[in-house]
Amino acid sequence: MCRERAHEVFSSTLHSHRIEKERMVAQQEKSGQPRHVSQIRRAKTSLPEQDSNVSSTFDGQSQVSNLAPLVAAHPTSLASLCPLSGGSNINIICCWSALVGNEGRDITIQGQHHLRDLLVRPLNKSKGCPLALTAKYKPKVSHDFDIGPLDEDVEITIRNRLIETDVEFEFAIDHTEFDFVGTTCFNWSLTGGDEISVPLKARIYSGGVYNLQSVRLTVLKAGTAVPYLFPLQWTMVVEDSA
Repeated sequence: MCRERAHEVFSSTLHSHRIEKERMVAQQEKSGQPRHVSQIRRAKTSLPEQDSNVSSTFDGQSQVSNLAPLVAAHPTSLASLCPLSGGSNINIICCWSALVGNEGRDITIQGQHHLRDLLVRPLNKSKGCPLALTAKYKPKVSHDFDIGPLDEDVEITIRNRLIETDVEFEFAIDHTEFDFVGTTCFNWSLTGGDEISVPLKARIYSGGVYNLQSVRLTVLKAGTAVPYLFPLQWTMVVEDSA
């Protein structure tokens, strides 16, 4: 995000600078003042600002440039860093700051974490689980348990991180302190980059704080089964309104 913000600031500043230069040149020409030789040379050698309506003239004919690469997202966007056409390795710099006490005074320390060569979209194999797991749910709900248990919607999405390889897997939910209502165990196969959503209901019988993440994915490949558990927490706070 910092790189994207820096790119936006740079582009905005450069655009304002060019407008100011054009205004000064127009003002000089209007007042009849001659331009310096260096100004004329810069005007001839400077590149025109790229625009969505850029056209080029060649042999007296006006031809529209191929703007497909120009109108694409800028180099720090997700579309450029992680193109769909192939695997992507990126480097990330995480900047952090912390307020710490030192001899009765609070001082701010800053640092950076450099994460190099992260594989975002592997083509056909991955060091970890080839499947990504996400969930959509309400993090905080209120319910009157005198009426009965709470049935809360939970939608789990499984995505194949590999681009060119199908992944066959088994979806299962381990036993928890509450119940899931719906399809809690099945086998499926996802093509490269594809995903599937599983709608469920979490049936909770009392107020408290619950971790909804109890999914186990077992990848089936060449007659072997490799189980994966995910160190994620999908925390839901349930308040008893009775």
